[in-house]
Amino acid sequence: METIVKMALPIIMQIVEQLLSKENVQKYGDHLFDFITEAVESSETTIDDTTVLPLIKALRAALDIPDK
Repeated sequence: METIVKMALPIIMQIVEQLLSKENVQKYGDHLFDFITEAVESSETTIDDTTVLPLIKALRAALDIPDK
C-alpha cells in the first residue's frame, strides 16, 4: 500500500493542480497531505516515516501548500 501511495501521489497532484484553482489545490492538498501524514505517523513501520514524510514536505514546498 505504501508503495502505491508513493507512486500515485505525484500523478494525483498533477491532475488536481490542473483541475482546480490555486486556492482549492492548497485547501484540498493540505487535507490530503494531512491524511497521508496521519496514516504514516500512526503506522508501526518506520521506513515510511523516513521516506513519505520528507516527500510530503517537499511537495508542500513545491506546490506552495502550507501546513495549516
